[in-house]
Amino acid sequence: MTTNDQPPGRPAPSQAEASLEQVTAGDNTLWSFTGIELIEISDTLTLLLDPVSEKRLLVQKEVGITLTHCEPYRTLREHAEYLVTTLPQLGGQVAPVIPVLEQIRDAGLMREAARVVTSLATSTGKTALPPVQVFIITCDRPAAVERLLHSMEGNTALELPEAFTLIDDSRDITNREKNRALVEAHNAKGSFQLNYFGMEARELLIAHLIQTEPDLEGSIRFLLDRDAWGGLPTYGLSRTLALLLGVGRRVLVFDDDVLCQAVRSPLPVEPIQFGGITGRKAVFWGSSEDQLAAKQTLNDSPIALMTRQLGAALADGLGSLSHGGLKPEALKGANGTFVRSLTTQSRILQTQCSTWGDPGTGSGHWISELDMASIDRLLEVPEGLVATVDARASWLGYGGPTLTKHGVMSQLTGYDASHLLPPFMPAFRGEDGLFAFMLLTLHPDSLVLNHAWAVPHHPLEARESRSLRAPIPPQGGMSLLTRWIGDNVKLGGGLTPETGLTRMAQGIQELASLPDGEIQGFASAELARWQASQVAHFRRQLKRAPELQSRNWQQYIERGHEEAFAALQKTPSWSELLAYPTEDAAHTLTLVRRGGQQLANALEAWPSLWRAAQTFKEWSN
Repeated sequence: MTTNDQPPGRPAPSQAEASLEQVTAGDNTLWSFTGIELIEISDTLTLLLDPVSEKRLLVQKEVGITLTHCEPYRTLREHAEYLVTTLPQLGGQVAPVIPVLEQIRDAGLMREAARVVTSLATSTGKTALPPVQVFIITCDRPAAVERLLHSMEGNTALELPEAFTLIDDSRDITNREKNRALVEAHNAKGSFQLNYFGMEARELLIAHLIQTEPDLEGSIRFLLDRDAWGGLPTYGLSRTLALLLGVGRRVLVFDDDVLCQAVRSPLPVEPIQFGGITGRKAVFWGSSEDQLAAKQTLNDSPIALMTRQLGAALADGLGSLSHGGLKPEALKGANGTFVRSLTTQSRILQTQCSTWGDPGTGSGHWISELDMASIDRLLEVPEGLVATVDARASWLGYGGPTLTKHGVMSQLTGYDASHLLPPFMPAFRGEDGLFAFMLLTLHPDSLVLNHAWAVPHHPLEARESRSLRAPIPPQGGMSLLTRWIGDNVKLGGGLTPETGLTRMAQGIQELASLPDGEIQGFASAELARWQASQVAHFRRQLKRAPELQSRNWQQYIERGHEEAFAALQKTPSWSELLAYPTEDAAHTLTLVRRGGQQLANALEAWPSLWRAAQTFKEWSN
């Protein structure tokens, strides 16, 4: 690996390695190769061009390709070590790579973390944040609602929100009556008043929106009317209701099966950092009783903790976190494109917390994505691998306050609805991933703040189907729609949120209008790519499995690789493509097309519905 210039004479490799060790071993400066245009000049030469500074450098084509692997913030030595382990053509030699990286850095074509941090941490003056409204979403679980309300009694931050509302999506009329009675009993003696938003109030909202925007009735019912979905579970519908009821406010959404407590992370809290979904860590216990014995609650309310930075500009939000100032180390491993999209005025539009108790995952296979330290902790639990995962007694989250581009939706989630946010897909799983993608599309410079503290999550129903015994290979579902939009819709910077929604709608309409074979071909190809990625993941895990010295873990990883590899080699059924059981392919395709068109219409209608919701004042207990 060399630049276009002939390298000067260098000592023998062993001497070079020793010299470079002395120069770079103590250099912790973090660098990222990002935002640089690669312009092909010839079959052998590439021009590196920074379109902002106009700095440029001519390099061999192989150098330009290699540098695309240097986007995360690392030291030069870490970049070189990563490159030689990733690219066999480098021959495993670190020493020759570092001088080339130094030349790229000295040409001004790598970004230094310290300068970025100084820029991002500079406040331009705080602005007042909107009021807070709290929503509890529930469906046929009055016992969970009662438990959550009890945990909210005496909460020191309940004076902060301007309103509390229970959104009841229960199918059973008996459960709706129980929930209404719980609200009335609570209001008769509680320390705060709780609104009940049931089916009657929802019909009032729907009628208001239709009266305001009569041409959009189909989209209104698609997003808000449960009758439009038959017996399907409407996971996202209640969240869309919360956003509409909270337009102009900051919104907190509680799942009904949590407690209003902030539980301290069982790990030492780390400084502020920028990260991603793969950065989450975990601690395990063999039973709920063991976990309860280790529980330490914070004095602060989760409501206050969740809203402190919600809606704030980045610099102001960082300044209000009690974890020390932002340091260059916060960018270690962070994606360069992610960091480059940020300014001091980037808004924290979503906040999340960690989970204490049931991790809320669809199966137990989330453990395969964990870091080595978390897996070590899992394997140390005396009850054994399978029993420990099945116990669903864990802490899952980030080591400290972590800023990410995408959210995963925790059991307590904050949204800044003073900005136009997208709706949730009313039914099916994967609604959180689609929402996260759309939120980032509407607000490309926005952030999600993830907290290390957790809320207790204790579902009342049994969840045996979410164990390690469940099949490992992924299925399609909503994630395929997200991939289609990302790959086929032009969503560059500078778009208004309304334009972003329109372009996504057009992309979904295009997908829905494809011939049957092309729809199936797209879905099959995307699922195959996902499964291939999983095969590669398990193959990497197999290489490091011996370090853990656990036969059970070795067998689990071998099983994961075998199942993923087998799934990759067979034609998926429509049930696997949709992640939902179906037997009639023709009927299913008809529903997919209709649903795609309805979702596209709803996205185009959404800004009008968002504005119309601000004038909805017609319901109360």
